[in-house]
Amino acid sequence: MIMPRLMKLPPRPLALALVAALIIMTACSSTPDRPHADLIVTNAKIRTMDTDHPAAEAVAVLGDRIFAVGSAASVAEWTGPQTTVIDARGKLLLPGFNDAHVHFLAGGMQLDNVDLRDAATPAEFARRIAERAAAAPGDWVLGGDWDEQRWEGAELPTADLIDPETGATPVFVNRYDGHMALANSAALQLAGVTAKTADPPGGSLVRDPAGKPTGILKDAAMALVQKVVPPASPERRLRAVKRAMEHAASLGVTSVQDMNPSYADISLYAELAERGELLTRIYAAPMETEWQDLARLGIRRGFGSSSLRLGAVKGFADGSLGSTTAYFFEPYNDAPETRGLLSDEMQPLWAMRDRLMKADAAGLQLCIHAIGDQAIAIVLGLFDDIRNAHGKTDRRLRIEHAQHVSPQDFARFAALDVIASVQPYHAIDDGRWAEKRIGAERVKTTYAFRTFLDHKVRLALGTDWPVAPLSPILNLYAAVTRATLDGKNPAGWVPEQKLSVEETVAGMTLGSAYAEFQEKEKGSITPGKLADMVLLNADVFSIDPAAIREVKVEATILGGRIIYSNFETQKP
Repeated sequence: MIMPRLMKLPPRPLALALVAALIIMTACSSTPDRPHADLIVTNAKIRTMDTDHPAAEAVAVLGDRIFAVGSAASVAEWTGPQTTVIDARGKLLLPGFNDAHVHFLAGGMQLDNVDLRDAATPAEFARRIAERAAAAPGDWVLGGDWDEQRWEGAELPTADLIDPETGATPVFVNRYDGHMALANSAALQLAGVTAKTADPPGGSLVRDPAGKPTGILKDAAMALVQKVVPPASPERRLRAVKRAMEHAASLGVTSVQDMNPSYADISLYAELAERGELLTRIYAAPMETEWQDLARLGIRRGFGSSSLRLGAVKGFADGSLGSTTAYFFEPYNDAPETRGLLSDEMQPLWAMRDRLMKADAAGLQLCIHAIGDQAIAIVLGLFDDIRNAHGKTDRRLRIEHAQHVSPQDFARFAALDVIASVQPYHAIDDGRWAEKRIGAERVKTTYAFRTFLDHKVRLALGTDWPVAPLSPILNLYAAVTRATLDGKNPAGWVPEQKLSVEETVAGMTLGSAYAEFQEKEKGSITPGKLADMVLLNADVFSIDPAAIREVKVEATILGGRIIYSNFETQKP
């Protein structure tokens, strides 16, 4: 039985040729030693996301590849004595979810750090920090993901709020968007931050009327404290990655596109991949400021194996809406003294253009964070310069987040073939307060998923975990309902921008696969592709959209391996 072994990790054209050849050979053979499937999922409601064959009842897997897709009866012919069979009992089977934008190791770390996301008052915020500080005196208190918009008055926290309970224990906890953080006085002292400390390019320190820092640092200013935070031990980092992979598997996430990992992170992923222990496929995009590290090795777009791939770099154009650092043409309505901040990478702009030009010339994919309308416009201009200089090719330029777009720039996205890498959950989160920040007119093209599709712009959907939950189900719920988390918009916030279930699932599978040059390898349940699939306990295509958020994962399959299951399997 050599042929199934040969099919384990070939390029897709070879995989398809082998699949076709094996089907012909075995169909014409009556010998008892014909090959059998390693895994069969049968009696399922399969949405393949393959437009040529959109529905099926069963799928067979050989090695780590899908071998046959069709009716339960036809696929049953591939059952053998060692075949693992999942009887789906009519449940929905989809391609494995591919999250187009995460911070994977940071997400794993956050699972063990102090959690402030649902702290409903400043007092609760301070209490949780105090408890963590008391549990390990002297150790840094990290994590956070706090949200001051939950609090009456929405006032930013200060060092004075937490100093009495934390004392000499340094605290550095970020806002949930990752563009603002609070340091207590102990942490500020270790970092040497005083009233005389100047705002760095692309960042700012919030100060009281006397000029003393309050402890809030925005964007590039966060680096003043980050540089003195002790690095995590190798053991802590390994635990974080394993926690992240387990969490991903439980949610049906089989692939992630990891934004801004360090090379130490990538080395850890490589070690796990070599040992066969990487249970999440990873496409890693380190900082664009380090593009030469990849270029020196000759790494180009989409380099690597099915488990771990490189070839992209990630940059920042601005900050976030919640931190009033997203960069707009017009001032913020509720902070008229500012239009936001261009990132330190964009200062001076010619240096950013030079780096991106050279990275593109080296064959690297460019993924640039841009949230405010002017930041998006500037990045589109940089991409236009690159295409004019280097010609048209399949470079798959990406703007990450693309949240607040000027009406005229949707056509520029389409003309430049720029992928909009967007996160629907952010819409139902920010929708609680975005209008007071940027006004009713700009809100019309905020999280404008429908307008992107109307302009034939490709969408790649992600979560931005740990900024938002990793759950694809919550992302799907957000995209199709746009019902804000505060319950005040049950019919949808800016409802004309809703997506259908079909469009959203496509964006979380084929769309995200395309964004990492992998649409021929994954993203649909198609013979020859990697056997990455997720079984859900309800049909998200037919239930009330409001009920989607309650849907659970029954099983997650990665390369034909069941890596998470609440389901019984059986041998024939």
